[in-house]
Amino acid sequence: MNDAMTMKLGMERCTSCGHRWIDYEGVRGTCYLCGSTIISECISLREIRESIQALRKEDKKYLDKHAKRTVLLKQRYREIAELSLQRAQEIYLKVKEHYTKGNLSDKVIDQLIVAFRLFSELGIHKSAATAAYMAAMGYAQRGAEKEIRSMEDLNDLVAARQWFMRLGSKDWEAAVNLHIGEKAMGTVSTDQNLLQVMSQVSIWHFYKARGYYYENRNNKMVDRIQFDIERTTQLLTSYTQGASQIEAAKIAAHSTVQHGMHVRKGLESLGQSVHYGLSALGQHIENCGGSLSRAMQSSSQALSSNITSAMYTIAGSSKLRGRSLDRRMSDVGQLISATAREVPEGFFQPIKELGAKFALGAVGSATTNDVTSEPSVIDLADSVLPEVKKSEESLKHLDEPTIKLTGTLLDTLVSKGLGKVIEQLETAEASHKKHE
Repeated sequence: MNDAMTMKLGMERCTSCGHRWIDYEGVRGTCYLCGSTIISECISLREIRESIQALRKEDKKYLDKHAKRTVLLKQRYREIAELSLQRAQEIYLKVKEHYTKGNLSDKVIDQLIVAFRLFSELGIHKSAATAAYMAAMGYAQRGAEKEIRSMEDLNDLVAARQWFMRLGSKDWEAAVNLHIGEKAMGTVSTDQNLLQVMSQVSIWHFYKARGYYYENRNNKMVDRIQFDIERTTQLLTSYTQGASQIEAAKIAAHSTVQHGMHVRKGLESLGQSVHYGLSALGQHIENCGGSLSRAMQSSSQALSSNITSAMYTIAGSSKLRGRSLDRRMSDVGQLISATAREVPEGFFQPIKELGAKFALGAVGSATTNDVTSEPSVIDLADSVLPEVKKSEESLKHLDEPTIKLTGTLLDTLVSKGLGKVIEQLETAEASHKKHE
């Protein structure tokens, strides 16, 4: 998931030409129409809702006391909502075609997440949840097709697991756990430490999947996963023995170096106490012994340094990656969970059943290819726009403000406050009556 996903998503306005757009905060440094760099602050729907709620909590009679400010906030909310809905539809129409054809690039999934955020902020929960499922299945499909050579290659499956957890889809979560276990167990590498870590990752996810299928009395899957656990445990034992042999060889090399140094010192003393010729012979032996000692010591230190460096690299990258994923999922994760709670339980039943098929692909009984082009997924994707149309009609029935404000007046509100806006409105109204 792109780090931009945690940024504020809302409306920005060019103060020079009045052009408005929906995007992440600060992404557009210039207006695409006039090229101006004077851009207004990004305003999200959530911020306006929170402002209105704050007014309601401030005074029970807020409708009388803050009527004009409420009007301005509602008009601003409607303006951003209409623009957000339009933008969400545009994005989804473009992305859906690529998605159903199997294009699961970063750009496609990132745009799906933008559509999800906009639908969720607008309260179009079924469409938002559909986009969330599509993004999660996209991550899962990409991860299932990837050959694992490093910890980073598991990122897609880990991201899919996080999305399904927040969507409350236990079937898909268990299926992704199975795939993580299988992929981690099949890591392609000659690094014993990496293989050992990946085996531990594999066993942990197998245990999580086995617990789910045991609770649901799926004995066939439990037995199959138990076989994988036993096989992975054997691999882990083998990798551990390999690591211990490397450590033993390192200790033996150090011991040999120390022994060589003692021998060299003895020869030095002997060479100094005897005749000149024997001393010369002793010096010759010392040179040879010293060269051998330095060579053995250098190789031993290199071996030790490489092992230690690899261990710290794996541990460090894993910790940073974990924090990064947690940080990037924090805000979006709250939206996913809130959206999932608003959707009827049976709405995604066909998709949840597809999770069982994806799980079978992990244990070799079925294929995981083209999950995103399954008929149930296509039907789900087709249901988004009709749902949006219903919400679009309801959006038109939002409370109509009694005062109509132009973009200029809204900008005046931001820069000079409510008093100046009211003064302009009163002046315009007096001028209109005079002409009549």
